[in-house]
Amino acid sequence: RKGDGGGGGGGGGGTSAERGRKEARESPLLVLKVGTSSLMVSDAMGQRVQLANVAQLVELISQLKHKDYQVVLISSGAVGMGCIKLGIPKPTNIRTKQAVAAAGQSQLMRMYEDLFGSVGLKVAQLLISQNDFMDKEHWSNVKHTIFECLKLGVVPIINENDCTNTEELRFGDNDNLAALTAVQLEADGLFLFTDVDFLYTANPRSDPNAQPLRVVKEPWALQVDTRLEGSGLGTGGMATKIVAARTASTAGIACGLINGKHPGRLHTFLEFGVVPRKKSEGGDSAATAPPSPAETEEKELPEGTLFRAMPADQTVGDTRRWILSLPVGGEALVDDGAARALANHKSLLPIGILKVQGQFLRYECIRLTHRGAEVGRAIVNYTSEELSKIRGTHSSGFEDILGYSACPEACYRSNVILTTAPETLRNFDVPTPLPGARRNSSS
Repeated sequence: RKGDGGGGGGGGGGTSAERGRKEARESPLLVLKVGTSSLMVSDAMGQRVQLANVAQLVELISQLKHKDYQVVLISSGAVGMGCIKLGIPKPTNIRTKQAVAAAGQSQLMRMYEDLFGSVGLKVAQLLISQNDFMDKEHWSNVKHTIFECLKLGVVPIINENDCTNTEELRFGDNDNLAALTAVQLEADGLFLFTDVDFLYTANPRSDPNAQPLRVVKEPWALQVDTRLEGSGLGTGGMATKIVAARTASTAGIACGLINGKHPGRLHTFLEFGVVPRKKSEGGDSAATAPPSPAETEEKELPEGTLFRAMPADQTVGDTRRWILSLPVGGEALVDDGAARALANHKSLLPIGILKVQGQFLRYECIRLTHRGAEVGRAIVNYTSEELSKIRGTHSSGFEDILGYSACPEACYRSNVILTTAPETLRNFDVPTPLPGARRNSSS
């Protein structure tokens, strides 16, 4: 990964890959994610497919295709379908889960083949692991396969490869997979189908005072009680959907949360203007932009929860999109001055790091935190051991501490992507350590 360390601005320029994406982007691209709780149900009547929900989803995608949208579907359900097929409860043993997923995935795709075929659409199956995202060249191959499917008019259906994934390389839930896929494909919108109408301030099933959140203007700063009871068949929950929305928002992608029983509500998000329309036939850039917060009050709100995209204040190119998809090896707590520097598109220097947590190697991804909250992700130039030694120290003292010369940056600015609005970090005017924070004696 060292070759990614000192690259340019992370914007990605005019590479052939980006030209290919623009070619495939004559129409807006939507990533839809449907979870097990929307596809299946387990109650007194047993485990079964919620066929009405699935049929409505297929009909929705058919309508979107006819309206000139490109659609990628992220679908859970392999394990749940396997349980139905084999007539067993959801297993807890990882090996049994993998076998049940293998049995269920073919059944899941058979259902999709039949239903999509009834509306004249063809589908393709892609099973992905987190390992596919960790290698840039490998993911590039997957990405081009998806784009080629779209060019052929095929609907790509993506699921995590539960049959072969290990615990260490699992996404854990398809909300995360959907968000990363949307980010890597530079989608125009991400829509997550769930079993509630909105995101609420608390669990509406147990708290009568819970209020629906219709528009979340700052997903990166959201704090709500997400302790919703799950379906028992899936792996995600409301907390994972908020994380997914934050990931998409960081990359400038709006996200919608919709009740899976009413997938057609997605049209209300499009009518609201969440997804910019394509350029006009004349080639000018008169694409419609998403409504501003001021315009929001003048329009009828979508039937679901809208997570707004982060305002464009950084170039989100190939490298930064890739960083978002990497597993986090540890974290670095930064002081006010370092946070402000990051907001102003500067590199992170060890002198601005207050604390290092976790064990990581050089060129792994770490989480950047400030005052208790995540503010970014970055590829680090030092191991956790090295960074712990030189944190809070000026670069002139690195050689004395480490015994060898080293680069002055802990993380190059091109290898940093902010996960919070830069303006919130610029409000800290005094570049000093937090009260009580320890500095190295050499600083």
